[in-house]
Amino acid sequence: MTAIRVYDELGEHDRWPDLAAPMPPAAQPSEVTPEETARLALERLEIARTADVRGDDPWAEAGRKVIRFHLVRMLGHVAGVVAGDDPEEVHAMRVACRRIRAAWRVFGDGFEADPRRRYRRDLRAIGAGLGAVRDLDVMVEILDAYREKRPARQRSALEPLHAAWRAERDTRRGSLVTLLRSTMFEQFVAEYTTLATEGRLDARTIAPNEPATVRTRMPSTMWEAYQAVWAFDGDLQAADMVTLHRLRIDAKWLRYTLEFIREPLEPEATTLLRRVIALQDHLGDIHDLNGAATLARDFTERSGGLGRLEHSATTRLERTLDARTARLQRGLGPTWRRLSGPGYRSGLGQAIARL
Repeated sequence: MTAIRVYDELGEHDRWPDLAAPMPPAAQPSEVTPEETARLALERLEIARTADVRGDDPWAEAGRKVIRFHLVRMLGHVAGVVAGDDPEEVHAMRVACRRIRAAWRVFGDGFEADPRRRYRRDLRAIGAGLGAVRDLDVMVEILDAYREKRPARQRSALEPLHAAWRAERDTRRGSLVTLLRSTMFEQFVAEYTTLATEGRLDARTIAPNEPATVRTRMPSTMWEAYQAVWAFDGDLQAADMVTLHRLRIDAKWLRYTLEFIREPLEPEATTLLRRVIALQDHLGDIHDLNGAATLARDFTERSGGLGRLEHSATTRLERTLDARTARLQRGLGPTWRRLSGPGYRSGLGQAIARL
């Protein structure tokens, strides 16, 4: 099994995770701390329990609501990411960042093209920095869980691999913190805060009789998102990792689309989301285990100085992770059928009718 190179869940060309990728260029340091930048922005932003998207919202303004909702959550984790005491802070900030990027994919055509490209550019860089750290956190968590169940001698033999992953994670975290302390991040927060709080800013002019509201635009968007997932119907137990990864990407887009408009779609939305989240989680476990096995294999091939015990322990880890990956793939059928069957499409249709 080799490392896969595919488009990631946000449409960027990606290798899972690529430890050989160059670090981003150093950013100019800001005179304002990222914690203060986030605090000042949050004072201007409305903190709400939901994005409160409604059927009669103009398309761009619905997107603005979603961006504002997740920007608040993203900025709320800046201090924790900089402090570095809890890996979940990186995870939570990455989730919020990803939701904002997803909002651009769903609602982006409601905005003018040039501003849209500018807004997405810096968000992509921040998302990449968060992802590089989070991916390695996941790898270390998988390795730690495996080591806990091994005899002391095997735990010791896996220490070179553990140390290498931790060191790479610390390097990537340092790069992320540098980015957050830069003028680029300060400018990003300023631009996004303005975007989130000024209605109609950079919104595209809608021609007469063009679908312009959530009620008239979202039904086709939802069906398109589901169609992309449904197209994978077949023998997923025999699918390769690239195919499963692409399905995972499309499942994420379906989930995000439903989440953004959840309140007007209830009560069907809860059931629809639970089923797509179950598929996404199942595929995510396959993806993570395959990624850990791939990285372990890369480490073995690149580390010529490993002793016999270290090499044997790492190889045993690879085989265990491969076996777990295969077992999860064989059990994918029931989770998939709850999403691919006619009952799901019926629920989707009833939800759309509520708009």
